[in-house]
Formats: sequence, C-alpha cells, structure tokens
Amino acid sequence: MYKKIKVLVLVSFLAVSCSKIPIISGQEFVPIDTQHESFELEKPQFTQEPKAEEIEIETVENIEEEEIKEDNQKCDVVVGNLLKNSNMSYYAVDLDTGKVLVDHRGENVATPASVMKIVSSAAAFEILGKDTTLKTKLLYDGTIDKNGVLKGNIYIQGAGDPTLGSEFFKGDREAFIKQWIASIKKAGIKTIKGNVIVIDDLFGYNGVSSKWLLEDLASGYGQGAYGVSIFDNLSTLYITSDANKGKVTKSIPELKNVSFVNSMKISPKGRTDVSVRGLPFNNTRELIGEIPANRKNIIVKSDIPDPGLFLGEYFKNKVSADGIKITGNVKTSRTTKVRPKNPKELAVTESKTISEIINVILVKSNNHYAEHMFNLLQVNGINLNKFWKEKGIDTSSLGVYDGSGLSRADYISSKVLTEILIYMYKNQPEYIKLLPRAGYEGTVVNFLTVQNFDGEARLKSGSMSGVQSYAGYLDKDGKNIAFAMIINQWNGTRRQVKKEMERLLKQLF
Repeated sequence: MYKKIKVLVLVSFLAVSCSKIPIISGQEFVPIDTQHESFELEKPQFTQEPKAEEIEIETVENIEEEEIKEDNQKCDVVVGNLLKNSNMSYYAVDLDTGKVLVDHRGENVATPASVMKIVSSAAAFEILGKDTTLKTKLLYDGTIDKNGVLKGNIYIQGAGDPTLGSEFFKGDREAFIKQWIASIKKAGIKTIKGNVIVIDDLFGYNGVSSKWLLEDLASGYGQGAYGVSIFDNLSTLYITSDANKGKVTKSIPELKNVSFVNSMKISPKGRTDVSVRGLPFNNTRELIGEIPANRKNIIVKSDIPDPGLFLGEYFKNKVSADGIKITGNVKTSRTTKVRPKNPKELAVTESKTISEIINVILVKSNNHYAEHMFNLLQVNGINLNKFWKEKGIDTSSLGVYDGSGLSRADYISSKVLTEILIYMYKNQPEYIKLLPRAGYEGTVVNFLTVQNFDGEARLKSGSMSGVQSYAGYLDKDGKNIAFAMIINQWNGTRRQVKKEMERLLKQLF
C-alpha cells in the first residue's frame, strides 16, 4: 500500500547514509570515501540560499520494521582512489544465519590466481577421499633363474603421486629408492637382462596447461604434472658469475642430459632476478634475467623436463651402484608400448594422504600438487564446473583451465567461491583446518596478524601481476563468516591493496 506524505526539505542540501538508498533520479548513491588519511568534510556550497520547500513523495506504508533494519545493516563497500578503477568482486555470508553480509559485484568474474586452488582441492577432498593414498608400484615380468638372473623387465608404474621424494615432508627423500633396491635383493635378483620401463602416462603427456604463459613454463612454480613425478619435478641450479657473465656450475639432482643456454646479464646494481624457460621433454633450458658480478652459488629452480625418464635413469644408476647389473635401457610409455605380462609385485610406495597433499597445496600454495589433484579428477571423469553445479552452485561465472590458478584464463566470481566454501563448511568441515591460519603460517603469515585481528582466520591467498585475492573463513566473537575477495588491477602498491583488504574484512565484525 502506498501513501502520499508531505515533507519539509532544504533544496540543494544532500544528506548521506551508509544504507543503499534509491535516489529519485534513478542513480545509485555512492557514499563519500572517509577512509583517506587526508579526508576533510567540506562545508556544503550553495549557488543560492537554501530554502524550505514542501513536496509530496510516495512511501511504502506497510514495510516491516525488521526488513528496514536488516537492509540498513548491509552497507555498500566504500572504495577510494586505490580501488577506484579496479575489477573487484567481494562476497561474504554469515555461516550461522545464511545472511549475505557483503555483495559488492559478487557475480562479477575476475582472474583469481591461487584461490582457484580451493575449487580444485575441495572437489578432490570430497571425491578422492581424505585418507586415500596413491600407490607407485615396482613390478617385474619374466623369470628369475637359479643364478639370480631376471630375464624380463623392471617396471615403475606411476599413480599420479606428487609426493615421491618431495621436499615438503620430513624424512629421507630417497627412502623409496632404498626400499625398491631392498625388494629386488629380497626376490633374489642379481642381474636384470631387460629394460627399466617407466609407465608414466596416467595423465597423458600434457603436463602443463595450454593456457599457461611461456614465461611460467620450466620455472620453479610451473613444472609439469605427470603420472610419475620425482623430487617435486625440480632441480636446484647453482650459478657462478665473473665480471661479464654467469654459468650453471651444477644441478641437484643432476640434470645430466640438459643443456643450459645463458642469456643472463650482469646487473650493475647487483640484483638477482633469474628465470628458467623451456618446454616439456626438451633438454634445453634457457636462463634469462640478471645476476650480480663475481658471485658463487646463485640459486635458481628449474623443472625436470622428463620426470619419468629421469626417475628411471636415477633408479638404474642407484641399482647399479648397489651391485645389481642392468643390461638394458631406460624407457617410458612415451617411447615404448611394452607393458608387463603377468606382472609380479616387488614393492609398493604409498603417497601421503590426499588430506596431507591438500594441506601443502593450501598452506604452501603448491602449484605442482594442485595440478596433480586436478589431473586425478580428470582421470576420474570429473568436470569441475559440472561437479559444483550438481552441488547447487550456479557455475556460469566459473572458468577452469588448470587446478592451481596459474592460468590467467581462469575466472570466477566471489559469490561462486564463497558458495563452495559454504558447501565445504556444511558437508566437509575437516577441510577447513587444511587452510593456513592467517597471521601464523603459509602465504598468509603476515595477513590479519594477531596485532590487528583477534579472531581466527583460515584463508587462501592468491597473487600474480595485477591480481590479489583472499578467500576462506573468519571466526570472531562467535560470528562465523565465509568470504571471497578478488581484486584485479589497482592504483598503488601490493602492500597498500593488502592493507585495504584487511580493513574491509575487519569491517565485517
């Protein structure tokens, strides 16, 4: 029911409110930015003396008082010059009441960077199972004679385990190699008259996304993910420089068959900024960037171009060094179609659990692990858009081109990401504890620290050139919130935008 009322107003004077109020002209009210350090509210300027006028407006007589109260509690996000021209998507929901606390362009899509890891890892947690392990098997076929001669092949069958020899877990990184050699000896094998064949094609051989930038390939964060991975598919390069140039002096583990092309320049300012470039299965790696003059042991990470072949050769060398002769060569599924006939099992190496793998993905923002989970989902016939749609989420604003968020082609809205977090909160609450605790660990160790936030925050961060994002859970004073905030492009430094994002999150309480 509508009712006409008369009100007395001052013409040319504007009152401001935090509420989202429709203006008679049809334009949306944008609150003044009071957060700028030099902000001063200027006195209103009038072109003429303000005068009182009696006007008639229509109002709704039967609005419930509680509805008005709730509407006033939901404020627009006030952005200053820092975010004025940014693409910002921000959505937050009270997990106890289901009330939307913030919807600032919540359905707008943006490039997410590493918060995309939530989309893939949450699905992997539910589908693959938190306690599942991945089993790499050492097999053989043929026969073993009375002299301990195996007339057959040794097979390493991969299961997509990213943790084989990984640096992210304590212990001897070569323990599995020692276990394998011990199993060969236990079987009475002293000589292998056959090949070492690595079955590494579980994911095929497109180990990197076609949507990744060339500059990211072969780097310490853009290595390929395959059916067999070893030592995080990374090698540490040591560079020595003189006054004019630098060169790679060693690699650990050693990349024996890789040639390094030096395109590094000597930095007049003593800077170190080196990246490695190259393609999968190509044994040339180019080093680009700048290094200081006359230095030793400058360290940079490079990918292992062919992890399956590398593991086979590494294993063969270790076996030979232990006194077991192998007469054949190392081959992979990429170079031979031979598969074991009536295989016999020598050893099984289990990965860490899916839950432990996801913890590394979220805390360390590990692209390599994330791509393995993504590939395992695909092998199991899982399409992430379809999967989350079946959970009741509108995925029209979700575009997935990898599992890590390294691709700039990835896109998502803050609303979709928040709804995934809500789903996990309701259905897989153990997932929450796998996220790093802000202010204490991982990539969010310096975000929402105890000095400026006295609650608990479990968050995933994301960053790349022109992108900063956070998503996760906030818990303070008995209030539980799921949120996602993604910002693409801003006017200022990354440090400034992080501080602004902290400020906006603290306003939720």
